[in-house]
Amino acid sequence: MQLKDVEMAKKRILFFIGSLRVGGRERRLVELLKFLVKKEDVELLLVMTKEAIDFPDFYDLKIPYLILNKSYKKNDLSLFLKFYKVCKEFRPDIIHAWGRIQTLYTLPSIYLQRIPLVNSQIANAPPKMNNLFSASLIDRINFHFSTAILSNSKAGIKAYQPPKKKSQVIYNGIDLRRFSNLPNIVTIKEKYGIQTPYAVLMAASFSKNKDYDLFFKVAERTTSLRDDITFIGVGGTEGETYKRMLQLSQRHPRILFPGQIKDVEALVNACDIGVLFSKIGVHGEGISNAVLEYMSLAKPVVANDAGGTNEIVIHQKNGYLITNETVDEISNMIIDLIDDKEKYTSFANYSRGIIEASFGLEIMGKAFERVYQNVLKAS
Repeated sequence: MQLKDVEMAKKRILFFIGSLRVGGRERRLVELLKFLVKKEDVELLLVMTKEAIDFPDFYDLKIPYLILNKSYKKNDLSLFLKFYKVCKEFRPDIIHAWGRIQTLYTLPSIYLQRIPLVNSQIANAPPKMNNLFSASLIDRINFHFSTAILSNSKAGIKAYQPPKKKSQVIYNGIDLRRFSNLPNIVTIKEKYGIQTPYAVLMAASFSKNKDYDLFFKVAERTTSLRDDITFIGVGGTEGETYKRMLQLSQRHPRILFPGQIKDVEALVNACDIGVLFSKIGVHGEGISNAVLEYMSLAKPVVANDAGGTNEIVIHQKNGYLITNETVDEISNMIIDLIDDKEKYTSFANYSRGIIEASFGLEIMGKAFERVYQNVLKAS
């Protein structure tokens, strides 16, 4: 393909992801689609294996999408053929896959139809790589056939160790318009039962990767010392962790777990501090969208010093990175931030400044555009 053809032709990009359920990877894709849909030189198609869309703003984009229904819950070999047929019909110039299994399903298509593959399966930074032979083998195969491999953190590249020549970090991009014209703070506090002047939020799924036990212990300790602070945890409610947290919180009116919500930005805006506690022995964040949302609304952050979090949270600049601190020590950090107005303002402004400097939607979108252009030049 000649360079002139690359520059003049309308590029067809096919995106492949499991679903658009609430999650960091999914939010990142939706933000990228917001950027690309405004471009006149691209034609977009989204392919999913499950029709689950938790982002109302996706529908506003009016991007066509297809669902490849699985015949089996696991190891559905029919998806190889179904995806192949979609590619034959759509004739994409680039396939952009967002997940280990989704990337695997693209391989016959990219090999037989000679379509370059952009691989965005790296979205976290586990402290220990999966010891399962099958997962490791799939990663190696995926990386071998990928034209470009993208991670949203340096920590992700370090953890997965894909081929260096193919690999690149593109940080998440945030559409700051999401954080304007939000509902009145008093109204949101009333909606979620926050009756105190201050509130601390953890927005994260109730999964095995998140440390809600630590969150509860810190909340319990802090609310025993102060009656002006509420702790609230929101996220997907699947599994036993959520039920256990609900049960534990019954005797604590200032520790709240309303479950999964749709107005996260409004709740972040109504709170004062954002926290994210992960189970660092089994999970390392890439670049957490929850932390980016806290920072976009100028909130100080308290989070584990693990994975890619230290690429966005600068200790004692816009928050605190915790390692082996006790519950009492973490509680004191939160109380200190609330009581020290000068420090709070400094941390808050630093958070917002990092977002504006490095995590804007335009910055991310243009970085992906450069990847697509380079991939097409090499094809």
